[in-house]
Amino acid sequence: MNQVQSVGIAQNSNYSNLLGAAASGLCAVHCAITPLLFAAKPMLQHAADEHGHVHGSPLWSAFDYIFLLLSFVAVYYSARHTGHRGLKWALWISWGLFAVGILFEAFHLPYGHWLMYSGSIALVIGHLVNYRNCQNDNGIKCQ
Repeated sequence: MNQVQSVGIAQNSNYSNLLGAAASGLCAVHCAITPLLFAAKPMLQHAADEHGHVHGSPLWSAFDYIFLLLSFVAVYYSARHTGHRGLKWALWISWGLFAVGILFEAFHLPYGHWLMYSGSIALVIGHLVNYRNCQNDNGIKCQ
């Protein structure tokens, strides 16, 4: 493989790592803000003399599945192009934790938040480590 192709593959891997880190980070923020918004909503409704109970938004909960899909794509491309076998496993295990956490939350099972948060944070860290490794190796291990 010539040098131009090697750099192109490394850039694609870097984009998937940045996408994965950004999507996972935004997901963690989304998960952290959601309880605050739902806690504040009754107070705001009461102040506006509305009926005072919370209606969950289907669009808001759809973000979980959007983040799950984005993170899957990012993990797929990052794991496919990295030469670090342990990092491949770490990315997929992190995504699995994240996915199981979302499913647990959907069915109101215990520990769903913990699984989502730990998977999301692990995905951010894994993508950033992979991004750094690809930068340090000039794309050699990210083909």
